[in-house]
Amino acid sequence: MRPEVFAVTDTVTCIRRPSYFTCSYVVRSEHGVLLVDAGMKSDGSDVLVALEGLGLEPSSVRAIFITHWHNDHAAGAGELAERSGARVVCLGPEAPYLRRDTATGGVLGWLSDAVPEVGPFVLAKGLLGSAPMRAVTPTDIMSDGDDLFGLRVIATPGHTEGHAAYYWEEAGMLFAGDALAFIDGELRFMARSVTPDLAAARASMLRVLELPFRYVCPGHREPGPVDDDERARFARVVAAGSWPFLG
Repeated sequence: MRPEVFAVTDTVTCIRRPSYFTCSYVVRSEHGVLLVDAGMKSDGSDVLVALEGLGLEPSSVRAIFITHWHNDHAAGAGELAERSGARVVCLGPEAPYLRRDTATGGVLGWLSDAVPEVGPFVLAKGLLGSAPMRAVTPTDIMSDGDDLFGLRVIATPGHTEGHAAYYWEEAGMLFAGDALAFIDGELRFMARSVTPDLAAARASMLRVLELPFRYVCPGHREPGPVDDDERARFARVVAAGSWPFLG
């Protein structure tokens, strides 16, 4: 099934898949075309069809910013990087996963190979294999606070050790990955079941909520506008200590 492609702003487009409502983003900036996350298909087809619909060639993509290694966010990075020549950006702890240094052998590896690369199975395929389906070597292993093409790297561990959000200050845009959720116009927690380190995730959310972003582009569900009151409301909820099971 083709992904849904829609504008967030004049310069940011969301590519959303039916499975898990997983989102990646096409950013058109003064530095060129940037991608935030690389989709759910190891052949890159979900992103490539979206680029075609936007009138963009793969070669126009200058960099692919990976929020984290999970297969629903990074599966297409290898193919897209090969086709475009784009730089591949991540935080250090995610690099071994993207290179598939962590790939599982034995029974789990066999199971991962056996799982079809279809819809909701894509995430399980990557988790069983402890790596995306296709290797990619990051060209830019970043540190917290680094900036590339106008996107600032914000270390946001919790969902994974090396999870990164990216802040486009010029546009007031936070690409949050799975650091937090946004549903029906409200900032939300990610589910406890997909948050291995709750303490780190809580600290990460409080940190990004200090940024004056006006739009949030999460890794799932829906992007949208956020005002000062909503950021302050959610910061109070996060600081209060409870974490809903379903987010």
